[in-house]
Amino acid sequence: MPATLSLMGSVRLHGAAGGDLTPRSQKARGALALLGTAADLRLNRARLQDLLWSERGKQQGSDSLRQMLRELRGALGEEKDILQSGVGWVGLDPDRLRIDLTPVYDVGGTPMEFAADIDIPDPEFETWLRDMRLRLLPDEDGPRGLRRIAAGGEPAATGYVVALAPVESNAARAHLVGEMIVSEAAARACEMIPATLADLTGPAAGPIGTQVATFCYATGADCALMVVMRDLATGRRCWTRRFTVRAADETATMRHAVAQITVALLDRARLTVSAKWEGFPIRDVFSYSRERLEAADQVLAALPRERQSAVSLALRSYLRNTLIIERLTADPARCSDEAEALARRARDLAPGNPVVLAVASLSASWRRDGVGALELAQAACRSDADNELACHALSQALTDVGRDAEALEAIERGARGALAELGPACWLMRRAQVLVRLGRLGDAENSAAAAFAFAADNRPSLRFLAALRHHRGDVAGAADALRHLRRIEPDFSLELMAHPDYPVQTLRMAGLMGILQSGL
Repeated sequence: MPATLSLMGSVRLHGAAGGDLTPRSQKARGALALLGTAADLRLNRARLQDLLWSERGKQQGSDSLRQMLRELRGALGEEKDILQSGVGWVGLDPDRLRIDLTPVYDVGGTPMEFAADIDIPDPEFETWLRDMRLRLLPDEDGPRGLRRIAAGGEPAATGYVVALAPVESNAARAHLVGEMIVSEAAARACEMIPATLADLTGPAAGPIGTQVATFCYATGADCALMVVMRDLATGRRCWTRRFTVRAADETATMRHAVAQITVALLDRARLTVSAKWEGFPIRDVFSYSRERLEAADQVLAALPRERQSAVSLALRSYLRNTLIIERLTADPARCSDEAEALARRARDLAPGNPVVLAVASLSASWRRDGVGALELAQAACRSDADNELACHALSQALTDVGRDAEALEAIERGARGALAELGPACWLMRRAQVLVRLGRLGDAENSAAAAFAFAADNRPSLRFLAALRHHRGDVAGAADALRHLRRIEPDFSLELMAHPDYPVQTLRMAGLMGILQSGL
């Protein structure tokens, strides 16, 4: 049995025999939270140091990191080999540790937040922790994930606007960096809201939308970027975030900023829905609930003809494939025909759009047209190499043709983007599938567990957890996964799971179907 790191509610680490190995200090428990949610359970040492000691000098921060790692190893005792390190990195052994992100509730039935007992007064860590807690909050806005503002307070407008104020900076390069990041983020968000992108040259009032002010200043070789969002109708400040664009890692830090700003703009739009404007229900499109998927389709279908864009048609095609695969439609043949027709209409309208091409690629993959899927996914990535759905489609297409190492690289690239943050379970499960094919079962189980933590309606994650836990001898864990699966998939049985059409092809091909004989 592996050790277990529980991250919902209080951070707790229990050894293989059940003993409490949780370190006492906040920084050590914070490090466990950081490593336990990192890709492959590893972080660059410099990144870990920056997140925990961003306000200390380089040498002082390095000394503090070494001291904290000594404390962590001491707390692990005989299981100290769970903590791993190499040249420039620190990590946890995925084969000896299970990450538990199962929701935890207090005595009143209220869900407890991620790492609830962690309070580290470092601005970088506080920002990271706030984002993780927001991402892991249950969606309480109803099946469509949308809230309406009171009718009496609605601004008079017929569309949504994202207005960019001129970038303020102290150097030409800083100005260019700020302009590139915010312009790209705004363009990505406007396509998915959908919204009109405008330049703000003076005070604006009246339209429904968001004003974005950008401040980017050179600080030595790096740039400090501050983004402030205000409601266009009222001028009320609604979002502020500071980023550091590091010259030594410029591409990655700029991509991170673009993703976070894009997500913030999409969330701002979701919270300012009105009777005169309604946005794309992006979070619901990437869900696994019949109610949410069908509600999303109704919203997209009800858009006025002038707003029936190629992207909206592609999203309607995408969600139909989820309905088919997850057996959530009574007429899969009709649903498949509709998905294909919507994908064709989307390509007719915007043949070079990366989202449209990515959905067409996924449709081809689901029809087992591996060559066509790869061609379409590569075209989507040529159009926009950082588009998350394009990366997702490329990963699936590469898997179809047996290029699994490249498939993992593609999904890892896409997982750092905005859409992956809005529908993380989809990306985590794509990653889990590739990891199973690569034989990295511990990493695959952790990805599936994270997917379930982000989306309690995610059926694929529970199938993976049941099979992988049973394979490594964790019968109780497998039974728990099956219990959750039966709750959200009422007709589930092990006999049904054995059917060749049941959606566990990856597990079947990897020889991980021993659970069928378990009697659980």
